[in-house]
Amino acid sequence: MFNLPQKKLRRLLMLVVYIILSCLFVYIFKPVYLLSILIVLLPPSLANFFWLKKSRGKILWFSLLTTLIFAPPVELTARLANAWDVQSILPRILGIAPTENLLFAFFNFFWVLCFYEYFSDGDTSAKISPRLRWLVLGYCLLAATIFSLFFINQELMALNYATLAVIILLVPGIIIFSLKPLLLKKIGLTTIFFALLFFMYEVVSMLIGSWWWPGNYLLPIKIFGLIFPLDDVIIWYLISTPVLIGGYEFFVDDGH
Repeated sequence: MFNLPQKKLRRLLMLVVYIILSCLFVYIFKPVYLLSILIVLLPPSLANFFWLKKSRGKILWFSLLTTLIFAPPVELTARLANAWDVQSILPRILGIAPTENLLFAFFNFFWVLCFYEYFSDGDTSAKISPRLRWLVLGYCLLAATIFSLFFINQELMALNYATLAVIILLVPGIIIFSLKPLLLKKIGLTTIFFALLFFMYEVVSMLIGSWWWPGNYLLPIKIFGLIFPLDDVIIWYLISTPVLIGGYEFFVDDGH
């Protein structure tokens, strides 16, 4: 379907097998959420990272900057909106947002982009676009706004799940793919792979009590008596991965 060389097909199969086995391990032994992130996401992320030749530096920098500047205000807003919560053993950001989710966010950025570069984009360039500085500026403005509102009036941040997604994902995604529509042809494999991966991992995490959805949702369903919002599937599995790739291509990879 995606016309991959045999070597890449074997490596893709290896990733799939590892994810299935690691999720089964987590389900059986029920480690704390922090440890389960490392078990499920760290080894395949590192393997995929070292398969790359040219793109390692820009992916690592982009992932670190996005995790450190963009992820904390998003996690804080999501927690105040009661969108999701997780088992937390580390001190929370401002006593509210789980620090563990910053590690999860890092792998969500880092591995997705390593996978995309290796399997779909060709790993052709080490150069970082000068547009990255504008993305970092945008991150800083978002963080400054969110943290200022937190200390001024937290009720102003109490967005629902769908509104949060429209602001941070849908609007930027529409702009990026309107400017670079050809990107849509390259995101299919990565989007499908990580939609299945995160669905499997989140269901396992939900079943062992590491992750739960305590808020109000547009499309809630129940799995084994536990709330699982289809909003999450649509927003984070089917929208966030393409928007992440689009942002990376526009501001880091192909913007030069």
